[in-house]
Amino acid sequence: MNEKSGKKMNNAGFSLVEVLVAVIILALVAGPILMAFVMSARFNARARESQRISVVAESVMEEFKGLSIKQARQGAAGYSLRSDNPASYEFVRNIEIDDNRYDVKVTATPLRDKEAVNLNGADTSKDKVIKTTEINPYYDYVFTQNLYQDKTVYDQILNNVFTYLDESHNFTSVYPGKTASDLDKNRITVNRVVSLEVYGDDSAQHVKVSYTYTYSVNNYPITGRPNASKSDFAPIVIDDSNEIRIKDYKDLRSVYLFYSPGYKSEPAKKVARINNDTVSVTNYISGRNIEAYVVKQTNPLYENLVTCDNEYNPSVWSSGDVNLHRNVTNWDSFEGFSSYTTADESLMYTVRVEVFENGAAGLNFPADRFLYVLDGTINSKESHD
Repeated sequence: MNEKSGKKMNNAGFSLVEVLVAVIILALVAGPILMAFVMSARFNARARESQRISVVAESVMEEFKGLSIKQARQGAAGYSLRSDNPASYEFVRNIEIDDNRYDVKVTATPLRDKEAVNLNGADTSKDKVIKTTEINPYYDYVFTQNLYQDKTVYDQILNNVFTYLDESHNFTSVYPGKTASDLDKNRITVNRVVSLEVYGDDSAQHVKVSYTYTYSVNNYPITGRPNASKSDFAPIVIDDSNEIRIKDYKDLRSVYLFYSPGYKSEPAKKVARINNDTVSVTNYISGRNIEAYVVKQTNPLYENLVTCDNEYNPSVWSSGDVNLHRNVTNWDSFEGFSSYTTADESLMYTVRVEVFENGAAGLNFPADRFLYVLDGTINSKESHD
């Protein structure tokens, strides 16, 4: 007993039961917190890895835009030739980034312009393209469309229409298991406008290419519900903010627009069924005459190009001081083009960049080592010696 207070002090402390309860509560609280830290660390690590892989692919794509295929075949920038088949070149390179190594496979496939038509019909031995030596980057603007662009946009359109049908007409409750790819493409109308614009003044000229896709769903039948129609979907615009290039010039003379056609034929529905295709070239600079070359590219994504080409008849027009040359239908010719040559000289290539784990090249690039893919198109000098 304390003599001053006359009270007994309790020095017993915490009991074993109290300590155990405290430990259990701490474990229950700390466990999820620690797990959250662990999961966050793993997520951040995966995010950093994904970013590294995409940076590798994008850097390779940009590197190929600065190389000719001929230079790559000769080992420029550290690329090794895996396949020397002119129908589809393959290159291999090992790349290090942030102390991590990756094996990269690059496939470059020549992209031909529409084949020439002579008096005897299609002459596939003379698959003519514009000579790269005739195009001067100081005076001429060259645009080449990414061949996968239309399919990517078309898939987005199908998803948007599917979402509308489901939200406004309960599509999935009537047709369970159906997806956007199952929609009736005949009920969906897609219009595309490809626009090349020249603007500025006589001291500085600028060129911009943009794609505008408008679409609607027309009287779509859904069992037990009123037919669905909608024409005010927001347009999808691909412009300079989406990899379409704006170029500046001091003495612009010619523009070359190589584009992938928007087919409306039945075989096109597996890729991108575009009902109306319009291509325009506009020169807003008064007094500066521009030579404009509009050339349809053959898109290998389509299976039946004969049917598609026979029915393809786009609207192609120009305004301002433009001397327009077009080669977009089977009835056009290369007359009026400054120069062309045969298939040995290809200006455009589709390029696929595939990123694999380090060591995959030695194992012939097995699928379980695959990490990332990036597709694009490039301009290149002639491929052969």
